[in-house]
Amino acid sequence: MNYYSFILILLECTLIQKIQSANILAFFPLPIYSHYSGFKILFEELANRNHNVTVVSPFTPNDPMPSTYKYIPTSNVYTPNARKNIDHMKIRNMYRLFNMINVKLNMMKMVKHTLELNEIKLFLNDTKNEFDLVLIECWYNDVFLAIGERYSAPIICLSPMLPTAYQSSYLGVPINPAYIPSVWLYYSDKMSFKDRLNNFLMAIAELITNNILRINDQNMLEQLYEYPGHRNGSSLIDLKKNIALTFVNSHFSVSYSRPYPPNVIPVAGMHLRSELHENQKEHKQLTHLLDKAVNGVIYFSFGSIIKMSNLSKNVVQIFINCFKKLPQLVLWKWENGSIDNLPQNIYTAKWFPQQYILNHKNCRLFITHGGYHSLVEAIHFGLPIIGFPFFVDQYYNTKYAEEKGFGIEILIDTLNENILLDALAKVLLQPSYRINAEKMSKLISDFPKNTSLNTAVYWVEYVIRNGHGPHIYTEDLNWIQYLSIDIFILLILIFVLLIFTIFSFFYLLKNYIKQNI
Repeated sequence: MNYYSFILILLECTLIQKIQSANILAFFPLPIYSHYSGFKILFEELANRNHNVTVVSPFTPNDPMPSTYKYIPTSNVYTPNARKNIDHMKIRNMYRLFNMINVKLNMMKMVKHTLELNEIKLFLNDTKNEFDLVLIECWYNDVFLAIGERYSAPIICLSPMLPTAYQSSYLGVPINPAYIPSVWLYYSDKMSFKDRLNNFLMAIAELITNNILRINDQNMLEQLYEYPGHRNGSSLIDLKKNIALTFVNSHFSVSYSRPYPPNVIPVAGMHLRSELHENQKEHKQLTHLLDKAVNGVIYFSFGSIIKMSNLSKNVVQIFINCFKKLPQLVLWKWENGSIDNLPQNIYTAKWFPQQYILNHKNCRLFITHGGYHSLVEAIHFGLPIIGFPFFVDQYYNTKYAEEKGFGIEILIDTLNENILLDALAKVLLQPSYRINAEKMSKLISDFPKNTSLNTAVYWVEYVIRNGHGPHIYTEDLNWIQYLSIDIFILLILIFVLLIFTIFSFFYLLKNYIKQNI
């Protein structure tokens, strides 16, 4: 091999490596673990496939990462007050509307506090950083869309749950309230007239609220960024038009079916682990507890945001009084301190390997807050649930479980011992709940292995190769145009004019005949 041939091969290899290895930024600085955890496996997989992935997040990776994975830690800026959310449950009639508004306001506060962090400013102002693609969480934090423009890179939005009416309005997702239930409500896709009316009003309220608050988002966009050239940046409306793709943590096997345009890709379940071999030394005691629980295991967790210690003493005592009457072992995720005088069948810990427990042969029931990841995991492992929804999509999820026959919903503010014992008896003793859960499990499992993850990776690399995805420009249309109201008005006018012309013709004809007889 001569010198020139060697140089040509070296250049070719360099070009191939440049095409195959992209610089990807995953900008996930908000302190909501459930939003981050559903997509972290994607970041890791992209790094394993030789892409250089920089992850900005307050959550430190638990496992060793490849050299292509770079972690940028940020401060935990703000956590919503779960006690406040629980108190809002008492406002039954207007709760869900206030819930939607409060969630939006909380998200705006977190976005503001995040962009004010020194580490975020230093990172965004560092002119050495270059990225070919930006991945951001898109759920009431539209201000982050400017990160793509900052690096002149296409953006893929990662939505941690079903798109709301507001999200749908700029992604081109149909939001017909006649058959698409709002994530803020507890309706199925089969609604009565009253349900459809409430669903319609909630969609309108959400669109009006977010269009009002969009002014604040635009101000944040202009005032909080300091990177070079931000003063000449695009408006929020234009930034939304430039979203290359959106990954939605959704799938028809774990929620009500809904239509998605080609720029919205459902990827629910990518966080499910194909291998569940836990460290035997670290979890030796837990494994021993699970294996010897011949009467079965109940796993009890309200996720990462709601703290059990924020529940009232009366509610906690109701759970204890009911659990001690059961033969099953109860694994209770309890974050702060300990609970006095627990019966022997209750075991508490600050953290449990949830998927490992749900997958164990002795697990019989999952008591949950109804978060989306928990719902997906319950369905995947074929477990019935008792759901205690608190906010956002949890009503929607527990309603889905009830309608499909593998779960029971209980509102925390109506809880008493009789209600809980009745629900426990039904789910644990009536075979239908377990049978329906197993049917749902077969549905979600009837897909090729790692389909969601491979789909997401494919579309990430598609955007890297082509610079964009399939675009849906609904933001160019106002509501009159989007709903074709102007077309209907024109057709109605033509119809009225036609009827008027016909009647006028016959009226004149009638008079003509009378005058000539």
